Amino acid sequence: MKSKRVNSLIFWDLDGTLMHCGYDGTKALNDTFQKLYGLEDACLKARVGHSMDSVTLNRIFERYQLDKNELEKVKEEYIHILRRILIQDQNKKILPGIKEILEYTNSSDNIFNALLTNNLRRGAETKLESVGLNHYFSVGGFGDDVLGEKWDAAVIGVRAAESYYSIKFEKENINIIGDSVYDIECAKKINAVSISVATGFTARDTLIAEKPDYFYDDLSAWKSIIQKHNW
Repeated sequence: MKSKRVNSLIFWDLDGTLMHCGYDGTKALNDTFQKLYGLEDACLKARVGHSMDSVTLNRIFERYQLDKNELEKVKEEYIHILRRILIQDQNKKILPGIKEILEYTNSSDNIFNALLTNNLRRGAETKLESVGLNHYFSVGGFGDDVLGEKWDAAVIGVRAAESYYSIKFEKENINIIGDSVYDIECAKKINAVSISVATGFTARDTLIAEKPDYFYDDLSAWKSIIQKHNW
């Protein structure tokens, strides 16, 4: 007997999950601070990694005692530089199974996609546009939503998705797909389903050790994955 279909929300991490563009974002941020303030490798002392872009920017501004009234100017320049870097990046790519799953879920009447990313919203849109994925996402939680952690943005993202889709999603039907330990931790923090993929920079054994609800080396077997999750 086929399981009853329910409304499910899929939060997608971006870098290393939906697509790969190396360190283009970090390079663009470094180039931005170099151009505007003459700073070399500004991200290095800001401990860029699994932190929200708002936190990264705040660290840089505090570390170098920059005027926070210039934040919007920095963001504008960052997007301009990021777009140029992405155009030049011949190695950027959509990861296995992603487009097929997005095509399938996009046509579904009970599965809904959203982003959950450390990236600034415009940065995320710029990256997705560079590989033709932006039209699949209209809502989510982003790196400029909060000066906090990814799970804080996830809470905002759930509210945004529920408002946008006019649906109340139950916790057991909210999925977070990501390639890092941070994504697994985020899912646990909000009691969502964690789906871990080894398509980023984190070793598969490290991800498995964190005990996600589901683990895949990649999403290339997309048909069986869709069936397994009843999407």
